[in-house]
Amino acid sequence: MAGSDMTTPSRRTLVFLVVVLVTLTAAWLVMRVAPSEDVNASSGRADARDVVQQYPVGDRPDVGPFEVTMLDGSKLSDTDLRGTATVLNVWGSWCGPCRAEAPELVDAAERLGPEAQFFGINVRDSPDAARAFERAFEIPYPSVRPDDSAAALLAFGGVLSAVAVPTTVVVDANGKVAARIVGQTDASTLVGLVEDASTNP
Repeated sequence: MAGSDMTTPSRRTLVFLVVVLVTLTAAWLVMRVAPSEDVNASSGRADARDVVQQYPVGDRPDVGPFEVTMLDGSKLSDTDLRGTATVLNVWGSWCGPCRAEAPELVDAAERLGPEAQFFGINVRDSPDAARAFERAFEIPYPSVRPDDSAAALLAFGGVLSAVAVPTTVVVDANGKVAARIVGQTDASTLVGLVEDASTNP
């Protein structure tokens, strides 16, 4: 009888420990396989390519009114996005694909020259980290400071968000979104989209 009383609590304890272990293991596996909220993840892998969407001329989304401050202290508003093609890139210094595509964006800006103006929209970052990123990759164009990024993103409706990073849009000379690239991009893709937007304003 005494042996039975001693065994029952031990078995209950063992069963409890097994249940806890199984639960913790399942939770760990879920965290391992859960998708990242950042496009292409933060590892910077280049095998997950960009998703390109071009908008027909008559269906191009408008850019709403906005005015924001850039990291260099200058101002940017929706009226600045008219008259020539514009490229805007949503990025963060913490984002692996952003780091991988930075040289491509610089190359595209240099290749396009006066044919297109470039701006960045820095999100979920600190100004110091953002400026360090700009210096490291020698970014030749200004970016919206992180504190003002929400206002800039909202002006694009659902086209841009702080979750899909990186995302790049091409705005035509009339201030309408001609194309969107969700994910890491390259210079050739971007140059082609700008040229399409310029020939079909």
